Amino acid sequence: MIERYKLALALILAVIAPAAVSAQQGWSQGQTIKQSGAAAPVNAVYYDGDTIWVVGARGFVARSNDDGETFNESHVGIDDGLNDVYKRGNKIWIVGDHGTILRSTDDGRSFVRTASSPAGGSAGGAPIDLYSVLFTDPNRGFIVGDHGRILVSTDSGLSWREQRSGTDSQLFHLSFQGERGWAVGTGGLVLHTNDGGKNWYPQRSGVSEDLNRVYMVDDRKGLITGDKGTLLDTENGGATWSRVSLKVSEPLFGVSFTDKKTGWVVGYGGRIIRTYDGGHNWVEQSSGTQADLFGVSFHKNRGYAIGREGIVMRYYEQR
Repeated sequence: MIERYKLALALILAVIAPAAVSAQQGWSQGQTIKQSGAAAPVNAVYYDGDTIWVVGARGFVARSNDDGETFNESHVGIDDGLNDVYKRGNKIWIVGDHGTILRSTDDGRSFVRTASSPAGGSAGGAPIDLYSVLFTDPNRGFIVGDHGRILVSTDSGLSWREQRSGTDSQLFHLSFQGERGWAVGTGGLVLHTNDGGKNWYPQRSGVSEDLNRVYMVDDRKGLITGDKGTLLDTENGGATWSRVSLKVSEPLFGVSFTDKKTGWVVGYGGRIIRTYDGGHNWVEQSSGTQADLFGVSFHKNRGYAIGREGIVMRYYEQR
Protein backbone atom coordinates (compact mmCIF):
# COMPACT_ATOMS: atom_id res chain seq x y z
CA MET A 1 0.00 0.00 0.00
CA ILE A 2 2.80 2.43 0.94
CA GLU A 3 4.72 1.64 -2.24
CA ARG A 4 1.66 2.34 -4.38
CA TYR A 5 1.18 5.65 -2.57
CA LYS A 6 4.81 6.62 -3.22
CA LEU A 7 4.46 5.73 -6.89
CA ALA A 8 1.30 7.81 -7.27
CA LEU A 9 2.95 10.76 -5.51
CA ALA A 10 5.99 10.52 -7.79
CA LEU A 11 3.76 10.57 -10.87
CA ILE A 12 1.91 13.65 -9.61
CA LEU A 13 5.18 15.49 -8.92
CA ALA A 14 6.51 14.58 -12.35
CA VAL A 15 3.45 16.12 -13.97
CA ILE A 16 3.42 19.38 -11.97
CA ALA A 17 7.20 19.93 -11.84
CA PRO A 18 7.57 21.45 -15.33
CA ALA A 19 4.72 23.87 -14.63
CA ALA A 20 6.27 24.83 -11.31
CA VAL A 21 9.64 25.48 -12.95
CA SER A 22 8.16 27.54 -15.79
CA ALA A 23 6.18 29.60 -13.25
CA GLN A 24 9.22 30.43 -11.14
CA GLN A 25 9.27 34.18 -10.65
CA GLY A 26 12.28 36.45 -10.93
CA TRP A 27 15.51 36.04 -12.87
CA SER A 28 17.04 32.63 -13.55
CA GLN A 29 19.84 31.50 -15.81
CA GLY A 30 18.95 29.48 -18.86
CA GLN A 31 20.99 27.21 -21.10
CA THR A 32 24.18 28.73 -22.50
CA ILE A 33 23.81 29.60 -26.18
CA LYS A 34 26.43 27.74 -28.19
CA GLN A 35 27.99 28.04 -31.60
CA SER A 36 29.98 25.07 -32.95
CA GLY A 37 29.98 23.53 -29.49
CA ALA A 38 31.41 26.59 -27.71
CA ALA A 39 29.73 29.48 -25.91
CA ALA A 40 28.41 31.91 -28.52
CA PRO A 41 29.38 35.61 -28.35
CA VAL A 42 25.86 37.10 -28.40
CA ASN A 43 25.30 40.84 -28.95
CA ALA A 44 21.55 41.41 -29.23
CA VAL A 45 18.16 39.85 -28.47
CA TYR A 46 14.61 40.40 -29.75
CA TYR A 47 11.57 38.77 -28.13
CA ASP A 48 8.01 39.18 -29.45
CA GLY A 49 6.18 36.90 -27.02
CA ASP A 50 6.57 33.79 -29.17
CA THR A 51 10.11 33.61 -30.52
CA ILE A 52 13.46 34.75 -29.15
CA TRP A 53 16.00 35.85 -31.75
CA VAL A 54 19.67 36.40 -30.89
CA VAL A 55 22.63 37.51 -33.04
CA GLY A 56 26.35 37.77 -32.40
CA ALA A 57 29.92 37.46 -33.62
CA ARG A 58 31.01 35.38 -36.61
CA GLY A 59 27.62 35.58 -38.35
CA PHE A 60 25.76 33.94 -35.47
CA VAL A 61 21.95 33.89 -35.74
CA ALA A 62 19.74 31.67 -33.59
CA ARG A 63 16.13 31.38 -32.46
CA SER A 64 14.23 29.73 -29.62
CA ASN A 65 10.59 28.68 -29.71
CA ASP A 66 10.53 27.09 -26.25
CA ASP A 67 11.08 30.01 -23.87
CA GLY A 68 14.85 29.83 -24.19
CA GLU A 69 15.25 26.17 -23.31
CA THR A 70 17.00 25.55 -26.63
CA PHE A 71 18.37 27.78 -29.40
CA ASN A 72 18.60 26.57 -32.99
CA GLU A 73 21.24 28.24 -35.15
CA SER A 74 20.34 29.65 -38.56
CA HIS A 75 23.29 29.43 -40.93
CA VAL A 76 23.26 32.68 -42.89
CA GLY A 77 26.48 32.09 -44.80
CA ILE A 78 28.55 35.01 -43.50
CA ASP A 79 31.34 35.45 -40.95
CA ASP A 80 30.82 39.10 -40.05
CA GLY A 81 29.87 40.17 -36.56
CA LEU A 82 26.14 40.84 -36.18
CA ASN A 83 25.04 43.64 -33.85
CA ASP A 84 21.25 43.97 -33.88
CA VAL A 85 18.06 42.16 -34.88
CA TYR A 86 14.52 43.49 -35.36
CA LYS A 87 11.32 41.59 -36.17
CA ARG A 88 7.98 42.78 -37.46
CA GLY A 89 5.39 40.22 -38.48
CA ASN A 90 7.11 37.54 -40.55
CA LYS A 91 9.94 39.89 -41.57
CA ILE A 92 13.30 40.06 -39.80
CA TRP A 93 16.20 42.46 -40.31
CA ILE A 94 19.75 42.04 -39.00
CA VAL A 95 22.70 44.44 -39.22
CA GLY A 96 26.39 43.99 -38.50
CA ASP A 97 30.00 44.71 -39.32
CA HIS A 98 31.34 45.60 -42.78
CA GLY A 99 27.98 47.03 -43.88
CA THR A 100 26.11 43.76 -43.35
CA ILE A 101 22.33 43.94 -43.78
CA LEU A 102 20.33 40.70 -43.73
CA ARG A 103 16.61 40.40 -44.49
CA SER A 104 14.10 37.57 -44.11
CA THR A 105 10.53 37.62 -45.41
CA ASP A 106 9.60 34.08 -44.33
CA ASP A 107 9.85 34.30 -40.53
CA GLY A 108 13.55 33.49 -40.51
CA ARG A 109 13.56 30.32 -42.57
CA SER A 110 15.96 32.04 -45.00
CA PHE A 111 17.98 35.27 -45.07
CA VAL A 112 19.18 37.36 -48.00
CA ARG A 113 21.99 39.89 -47.83
CA THR A 114 20.84 43.37 -48.87
CA ALA A 115 23.19 46.00 -50.25
CA SER A 116 23.11 49.51 -48.86
CA SER A 117 23.82 52.50 -51.08
CA PRO A 118 27.52 52.99 -51.94
CA ALA A 119 27.73 56.12 -49.81
CA GLY A 120 25.70 54.61 -46.98
CA GLY A 121 27.61 51.39 -46.65
CA SER A 122 31.20 52.54 -46.96
CA ALA A 123 33.64 55.20 -45.88
CA GLY A 124 36.59 55.91 -48.12
CA GLY A 125 35.80 52.74 -50.06
CA ALA A 126 35.77 50.50 -46.98
CA PRO A 127 32.49 49.07 -45.64
CA ILE A 128 31.41 50.53 -42.31
CA ASP A 129 30.00 48.76 -39.26
CA LEU A 130 26.26 49.02 -38.62
CA TYR A 131 24.92 48.79 -35.07
CA SER A 132 21.15 49.24 -34.84
CA VAL A 133 18.04 48.65 -36.96
CA LEU A 134 14.32 49.25 -36.49
CA PHE A 135 11.18 49.64 -38.58
CA THR A 136 8.46 52.16 -37.78
CA ASP A 137 5.93 50.47 -40.08
CA PRO A 138 6.05 47.49 -42.46
CA ASN A 139 7.89 49.54 -45.12
CA ARG A 140 9.93 52.25 -43.43
CA GLY A 141 13.08 51.35 -41.53
CA PHE A 142 16.25 52.96 -40.19
CA ILE A 143 19.84 51.85 -39.55
CA VAL A 144 22.70 53.66 -37.78
CA GLY A 145 26.43 52.94 -37.70
CA ASP A 146 29.98 54.28 -37.95
CA HIS A 147 30.88 57.73 -39.30
CA GLY A 148 27.47 59.15 -38.37
CA ARG A 149 25.78 56.92 -40.89
CA ILE A 150 21.96 56.90 -40.94
CA LEU A 151 20.24 54.77 -43.57
CA VAL A 152 16.53 54.72 -44.42
CA SER A 153 14.40 52.26 -46.38
CA THR A 154 10.89 52.83 -47.67
CA ASP A 155 10.46 49.43 -49.34
CA SER A 156 10.71 47.05 -46.38
CA GLY A 157 14.50 46.86 -46.54
CA LEU A 158 14.93 45.96 -50.21
CA SER A 159 17.02 49.10 -50.69
CA TRP A 160 18.59 51.73 -48.45
CA ARG A 161 19.69 55.32 -48.91
CA GLU A 162 21.64 57.68 -46.69
CA GLN A 163 20.23 60.52 -44.60
CA ARG A 164 22.47 63.39 -43.54
CA SER A 165 23.22 63.21 -39.82
CA GLY A 166 25.61 66.18 -39.59
CA THR A 167 28.17 64.16 -37.62
CA ASP A 168 31.05 61.78 -38.26
CA SER A 169 30.77 60.15 -34.82
CA GLN A 170 29.74 56.55 -34.23
CA LEU A 171 26.00 56.07 -33.80
CA PHE A 172 25.17 53.00 -31.73
CA HIS A 173 21.39 52.94 -31.40
CA LEU A 174 18.14 54.64 -32.40
CA SER A 175 14.49 54.82 -31.37
CA PHE A 176 11.39 56.21 -33.08
CA GLN A 177 7.92 57.35 -32.11
CA GLY A 178 6.00 58.15 -35.27
CA GLU A 179 7.89 60.81 -37.22
CA ARG A 180 10.09 61.65 -34.24
CA GLY A 181 13.38 59.80 -33.86
CA TRP A 182 16.48 59.79 -31.65
CA ALA A 183 19.97 58.37 -32.21
CA VAL A 184 22.85 58.16 -29.70
CA GLY A 185 26.57 57.58 -29.95
CA THR A 186 30.05 58.50 -28.83
CA GLY A 187 30.94 61.43 -26.57
CA GLY A 188 27.41 61.99 -25.25
CA LEU A 189 25.98 62.54 -28.73
CA VAL A 190 22.18 62.67 -29.11
CA LEU A 191 20.54 63.40 -32.48
CA HIS A 192 16.84 64.09 -33.02
CA THR A 193 14.49 64.32 -35.98
CA ASN A 194 10.92 65.64 -36.13
CA ASP A 195 10.29 64.79 -39.77
CA GLY A 196 11.00 61.10 -40.23
CA GLY A 197 14.73 61.54 -40.60
CA LYS A 198 14.81 64.15 -43.35
CA ASN A 199 16.66 66.46 -40.95
CA TRP A 200 18.63 65.59 -37.81
CA TYR A 201 19.60 68.02 -35.06
CA PRO A 202 21.77 67.58 -31.94
CA GLN A 203 20.22 67.60 -28.48
CA ARG A 204 22.20 68.49 -25.35
CA SER A 205 22.77 65.37 -23.26
CA GLY A 206 24.87 67.09 -20.62
CA VAL A 207 27.36 64.20 -20.51
CA SER A 208 30.52 63.22 -22.36
CA GLU A 209 30.34 59.44 -21.88
CA ASP A 210 29.57 57.19 -24.84
CA LEU A 211 25.83 56.55 -25.06
CA ASN A 212 24.85 52.98 -25.90
CA ARG A 213 21.06 52.68 -26.14
CA VAL A 214 18.06 55.00 -26.43
CA TYR A 215 14.51 53.87 -25.65
CA MET A 216 11.52 56.16 -26.11
CA VAL A 217 8.51 54.98 -24.13
CA ASP A 218 6.36 57.52 -25.99
CA ASP A 219 7.08 60.72 -27.92
CA ARG A 220 7.98 62.60 -24.74
CA LYS A 221 9.25 60.05 -22.21
CA GLY A 222 12.58 58.36 -22.93
CA LEU A 223 15.77 56.92 -21.48
CA ILE A 224 19.39 56.65 -22.61
CA THR A 225 22.03 54.30 -21.22
CA GLY A 226 25.77 54.79 -21.44
CA ASP A 227 29.23 54.13 -20.06
CA LYS A 228 30.24 54.72 -16.42
CA GLY A 229 26.74 53.97 -15.16
CA THR A 230 25.15 56.72 -17.25
CA LEU A 231 21.36 56.76 -17.32
CA LEU A 232 19.58 59.78 -18.80
CA ASP A 233 15.89 60.63 -18.61
CA THR A 234 13.64 63.00 -20.54
CA GLU A 235 10.01 64.01 -20.05
CA ASN A 236 9.85 66.45 -22.96
CA GLY A 237 11.03 64.57 -26.02
CA GLY A 238 14.69 65.31 -25.40
CA ALA A 239 14.46 69.09 -25.14
CA THR A 240 16.25 68.43 -21.85
CA TRP A 241 17.96 65.28 -20.62
CA SER A 242 18.59 64.72 -16.90
CA ARG A 243 21.05 62.29 -15.36
CA VAL A 244 19.45 59.68 -13.10
CA SER A 245 21.36 59.22 -9.85
CA LEU A 246 22.52 55.62 -9.59
CA LYS A 247 25.13 53.85 -7.49
CA VAL A 248 26.46 52.23 -10.66
CA SER A 249 29.85 52.71 -12.32
CA GLU A 250 29.71 49.94 -14.93
CA PRO A 251 28.55 50.56 -18.52
CA LEU A 252 24.80 50.17 -19.04
CA PHE A 253 23.35 48.81 -22.26
CA GLY A 254 19.98 47.21 -23.01
CA VAL A 255 16.63 48.81 -22.13
CA SER A 256 13.13 47.33 -22.40
CA PHE A 257 9.72 48.46 -21.13
CA THR A 258 6.43 46.56 -20.95
CA ASP A 259 4.32 49.69 -20.34
CA LYS A 260 4.92 53.37 -19.53
CA LYS A 261 5.90 52.61 -15.94
CA THR A 262 7.61 49.21 -15.93
CA GLY A 263 11.07 48.79 -17.43
CA TRP A 264 14.50 47.17 -17.08
CA VAL A 265 18.10 48.19 -17.83
CA VAL A 266 21.03 45.74 -18.04
CA GLY A 267 24.79 46.22 -18.08
CA TYR A 268 28.24 45.00 -17.21
CA GLY A 269 28.84 42.74 -14.22
CA GLY A 270 25.38 41.16 -14.45
CA ARG A 271 23.76 44.46 -13.51
CA ILE A 272 19.95 44.54 -13.79
CA ILE A 273 17.93 47.49 -12.52
CA ARG A 274 14.18 47.96 -12.68
CA THR A 275 11.75 50.87 -12.50
CA TYR A 276 8.11 50.74 -11.41
CA ASP A 277 7.34 54.41 -11.97
CA GLY A 278 8.50 55.25 -15.48
CA GLY A 279 12.15 55.76 -14.61
CA HIS A 280 11.95 58.17 -11.68
CA ASN A 281 13.23 55.51 -9.28
CA TRP A 282 15.26 52.38 -9.90
CA VAL A 283 15.88 49.26 -7.80
CA GLU A 284 18.50 46.60 -8.39
CA GLN A 285 17.40 43.04 -9.04
CA SER A 286 19.58 40.04 -8.35
CA SER A 287 20.65 38.45 -11.63
CA GLY A 288 22.71 35.65 -10.12
CA THR A 289 25.53 36.28 -12.60
CA GLN A 290 28.60 38.47 -12.94
CA ALA A 291 28.62 38.15 -16.73
CA ASP A 292 28.34 41.34 -18.79
CA LEU A 293 24.82 41.76 -20.16
CA PHE A 294 24.38 43.54 -23.50
CA GLY A 295 20.69 43.31 -24.36
CA VAL A 296 17.26 42.76 -22.83
CA SER A 297 13.84 42.28 -24.41
CA PHE A 298 10.45 41.98 -22.67
CA HIS A 299 6.96 41.08 -23.76
CA LYS A 300 4.24 41.40 -21.12
CA ASN A 301 5.43 39.51 -18.02
CA ARG A 302 8.33 37.61 -19.56
CA GLY A 303 11.76 38.80 -20.63
CA TYR A 304 15.24 37.71 -21.66
CA ALA A 305 18.67 39.25 -21.16
CA ILE A 306 21.74 38.07 -23.08
CA GLY A 307 25.42 38.63 -22.62
CA ARG A 308 28.99 37.52 -22.75
CA GLU A 309 29.85 33.85 -23.27
CA GLY A 310 26.35 32.99 -24.49
CA ILE A 311 24.62 33.67 -21.20
CA VAL A 312 20.81 33.84 -21.19
CA MET A 313 18.87 35.22 -18.23
CA ARG A 314 15.13 34.56 -18.15
CA TYR A 315 12.54 36.55 -16.23
CA TYR A 316 8.98 35.61 -15.34
CA GLU A 317 6.51 37.53 -13.20
CA GLN A 318 3.03 36.46 -12.12
CA ARG A 319 0.52 39.23 -12.76
